[in-house]
Amino acid sequence: MRKCIEEILSVCPVITLLLDRDCVQRSKLYHAVLSSAVNQLSAEQLPLQDTKVMAINLIKIGVLYDTVYNRLHTGQWNVVEPAEREMFTIVTYVRIVYTLCVSSNEEEAMKDGIYLADLGLMLGSPISTKRDDIGIDLLTETASILTTHLHETNLQEPAPKRLKLNTHIEPTGTPESTTNTIAVLQCPSLEFFGSNCYDRKEPAILKGIIDDWPAMERWHDPNYLLTVAGERTVPIEIGSQYSSDDWSQKLMKFREFIEQSICSEASAPADGSEHRAAYLAQHDLFDQIPTLRRDIAVPDYIGRTDPRPRIKAWLGPKGTVSPLHTDPCHNLLCQVFGAKIILLARPEDTARLYPHEHFILNNTSQVDARRPDYERFPLARDVSFHRLTLRRGDVLYIPPGWWHYVESLSPSFSVSFWFE
Repeated sequence: MRKCIEEILSVCPVITLLLDRDCVQRSKLYHAVLSSAVNQLSAEQLPLQDTKVMAINLIKIGVLYDTVYNRLHTGQWNVVEPAEREMFTIVTYVRIVYTLCVSSNEEEAMKDGIYLADLGLMLGSPISTKRDDIGIDLLTETASILTTHLHETNLQEPAPKRLKLNTHIEPTGTPESTTNTIAVLQCPSLEFFGSNCYDRKEPAILKGIIDDWPAMERWHDPNYLLTVAGERTVPIEIGSQYSSDDWSQKLMKFREFIEQSICSEASAPADGSEHRAAYLAQHDLFDQIPTLRRDIAVPDYIGRTDPRPRIKAWLGPKGTVSPLHTDPCHNLLCQVFGAKIILLARPEDTARLYPHEHFILNNTSQVDARRPDYERFPLARDVSFHRLTLRRGDVLYIPPGWWHYVESLSPSFSVSFWFE
């Protein structure tokens, strides 16, 4: 445990610099509690610290953590001050170190630390620091260190049962009013993609451009995913689709999500109730877990116009649905394993697709693209959908404004690159 703590402290070599940040200085309470705790955290001083004092400091940090957490959850999220989010990151980091110092159970302490780091990454604000002259994020690196040490600890225990993934795809019916005139391009040049797809805003299936990703060989093995991210906490969507009344979100351990929703061993609820789909959708998984980020690469077609695309993860079982919607930016949807049926409609069909009136869903159609109700939405009869199946290794370019419906035909892992 000592080695783990020292590595985490090396993420922020001069930990007292955290006290100089504006979010700490502006509050006497924050500064008083943190300065008392932080001044005792150094690799040289830790062995000399009184365990009772450390335990008392952990309690104080815990109270401050709860105070900031409650402030983050008061009122609307979009009006939370950035300083409060940054403060939450700092308190999280200090609480992790004290948890490791005080706990008598190393494994449980590391698991608690990983959970705290993930919650801090979701609710807090990034804090950049340097380790060995390399720029890193405070909590991202802390979580990675804890994950590595936890894995080394678990190697001493009996190996868990290996999980298997069933990506069998059953035939699907073709909805009415569908065609498929989407171009299929084998490794097009940057110039060809730019002039014929990007500039014209025409969709295309690109083949052969992600075959060399390490993810293509690794991610279909759920045991690899569990080794890398099993103990991490991620936001999971529950329900048929985000536009439905039964939709909700919950935080889950990545391991539980994989075991219960992705692998073939997953079973129906014992009480006979209807199974509700679970979906890791539109999540910044690769910022959270850099090991997975290193398994992919930004396609060259994106760098032509945008050096910093937004990279999102989409992982779920068969039957997960993203309802018919549009996005304001360009999108390369990369299929790592599994398959998805996708229905596309042109931006010119917007009026015939009856977007929701509420501003939160005004980019989402009321029409069920697979089973349109023409009595409720008669204009939808005039929409000609393009239907395609995205399979392992395929990349779909979706221009801004194009309507797209997505449904998984099997357990599926996709990566989307949103770019300008």
